[in-house]
Amino acid sequence: MNARHLRILHMVAESYIETAHPVASQHIAQQLDVSSATVRNDFGSLEDDGLLHQPHTSAGRIPTAEGFRFYASKYLPPRRLPKRARDDVARHLAGADGDDVFQVASRLAAQLSGYAVLVRLPADQRLRVLEIHLSLLSSRRLLAVVVLENGLVRQLGVDLDPAPDGDVIDDAERNIRQLALNVGEVPQALRSLAANTEANLRRTLLAVADAWSGLRTPRLFRDGLTRLLAEPEGQDPTFVRLVVEHVEQPPQLTEELEGTHNVELDDRVARISAAFGFGAARGTLTLIGPARMRYPLALSVANEFGIALDSSSHTARSADDLGTAAAPS
Repeated sequence: MNARHLRILHMVAESYIETAHPVASQHIAQQLDVSSATVRNDFGSLEDDGLLHQPHTSAGRIPTAEGFRFYASKYLPPRRLPKRARDDVARHLAGADGDDVFQVASRLAAQLSGYAVLVRLPADQRLRVLEIHLSLLSSRRLLAVVVLENGLVRQLGVDLDPAPDGDVIDDAERNIRQLALNVGEVPQALRSLAANTEANLRRTLLAVADAWSGLRTPRLFRDGLTRLLAEPEGQDPTFVRLVVEHVEQPPQLTEELEGTHNVELDDRVARISAAFGFGAARGTLTLIGPARMRYPLALSVANEFGIALDSSSHTARSADDLGTAAAPS
């Protein structure tokens, strides 16, 4: 691609992003001070390269998915948001705890970008368990409150009929407190503990182990769908259906996120994702919008929240470690 073709691709992309209308050759010709015929020839070359296409006869051109991907690459790595916006993000995240951090992040990212936002946390399997508390809910059910690293708290309903008395519950907590494991290692450890205990304690520990599967599913936080559907594409039922599918049943990323960002798109929907640390695993924040996405802003927003959530995760872990180190032996 020569320099003029590259410039034309960017001009078409920026005009289409701004207006949502195909871009005519005359519009580009006026800006470049060349003839419309010259621009039409350049359009043809870009179409041959799979970067532009003509949505219908006598219309102007719009970028293909590959054309938008090429255009978006101009803004990698993304620029940081202005300092005031960064400070505002940090302030809001600092005021939230546990899972609320991710709900706040999804809401703020939707406000800043104007698109739908999906925050995905991996299953808790590799997170460290700090505490487990048991309490009686009814004659047939216990509540297990599980405190994990990063300030996360999970609640599990434990079915047990009849429920044990208070002494057995206290004894179960004392046994469980011996465990210093990751989430994925706890069920087997509970079953091993149960093997050498009396009957009521054994069935309590086994019931907790059976309920533990509730911590094995990924967690999702969503926001901004209404903002996204206010875009012109929101009038297209097919686009609405595709977006709802992406938000309600998000596809897996085509590659593991090792860096800070990932751009995936087809002819209708674009997704920009940023990774952040989550215990020993990684979570993702994804902006979902039309292929006609405001890529410079979207990439900056996704990148900023990837950095902020990664810092938030490290800060929470450091606080946990300091608390452990300061605890009396």
